[in-house]
Amino acid sequence: MLFKDVIGREDLKEHLKHTVQNKRISHAQMFLGKEGSGGIPMALAYTRYILCENRSEQDACGSCRNCIRMDKLEHPDVHFSYPVQLVSKKVDCSDDVLTQWRELISENPYFSSSDWYDKQLGNKKQGTIGTKEAESIVKKLSLKSFEGNYKVLIMWLPELMNISASNKLLKIIEEPPANTLFILVSENADRIISTILSRTQLVKVLPPKEDEIAQYLADHYELSFEEGKNFAHLAERNVAEAIHLIKHSESSSFNIENFIQWMRICYKRDVAETINWVDQIAKAGREDQKSFLKYCLQMFRNAIVGHYTGGETVTLTKEQEGFLKKFAPFINHNNIVPLTESIEEAHYHIERNANPKILFMDVSLKIFLQLKKA
Repeated sequence: MLFKDVIGREDLKEHLKHTVQNKRISHAQMFLGKEGSGGIPMALAYTRYILCENRSEQDACGSCRNCIRMDKLEHPDVHFSYPVQLVSKKVDCSDDVLTQWRELISENPYFSSSDWYDKQLGNKKQGTIGTKEAESIVKKLSLKSFEGNYKVLIMWLPELMNISASNKLLKIIEEPPANTLFILVSENADRIISTILSRTQLVKVLPPKEDEIAQYLADHYELSFEEGKNFAHLAERNVAEAIHLIKHSESSSFNIENFIQWMRICYKRDVAETINWVDQIAKAGREDQKSFLKYCLQMFRNAIVGHYTGGETVTLTKEQEGFLKKFAPFINHNNIVPLTESIEEAHYHIERNANPKILFMDVSLKIFLQLKKA
């Protein structure tokens, strides 16, 4: 990754470049941002800029020996640490799944933890950064640099370190070997032990703007700018989620068609039609069902905003706008909370393999009741 490849955040890019140009690189930095904000891409671009042999004021050169190694994530002085699913004795640290890690970043540097766990074993079992991983890190960083420059550790999701691993790393973070840089890329600093958190310099990685995400999606996924903007809006500026929605929706019309049909059936409180609709949505893939529920959540939020502002602050397609003008009056302060809670709860249970027929029927009955409160 070059800085120019990272979506948005030009202010942060300038700050990071200045730390290198002015030789004021803090040895331990915490890149903190929500999922899909671009913590890993920013960390990779920063590392490349530091190691580049011919960097300019704008970016790394992209063609020197160190840049070419960074392209392949094979630089001998750059080490990665990330959560690993501990399901066998053969896999207990990052090096055991390094090939999968490189493949995932090559495919999509804006990935989520779910994407990473799927890449490892094809399931959502949460990984951890354990004691053996910490021992491996200490050993690697204690060795002399291959190129005589910085040794860099990029750790993704340090909040998933167990206590033992955290304690083992604490000393080397406090007293690092010369020219050693720690970049911890976190999505939830509250879960990191305070002794490590207090020894890092906080770097906030805020989400890119909707238009910036839209352009990235249009450039990489054969979408129009407006389609990209809709996905960015639906994903609430989470790039990983926007890409997930693009990849797992059967078609761009799947969500809106099902949402309109579902709400009309629920408004009529037609049980027979509801059963037919539930049978159809239950046949969709689980990822499509999750995508659909997130879409419903966003549409409910758009409806409540539209109800009280006349839709002036909501970004919609023409099809969405036409339906929401009629639907928004039925969403108000009396029912918005239970409606969104029902959808959020359904999404939670779908992720955990709930029976989709039972689940969607249950949610439908709840929506029956809430639309009566309009």
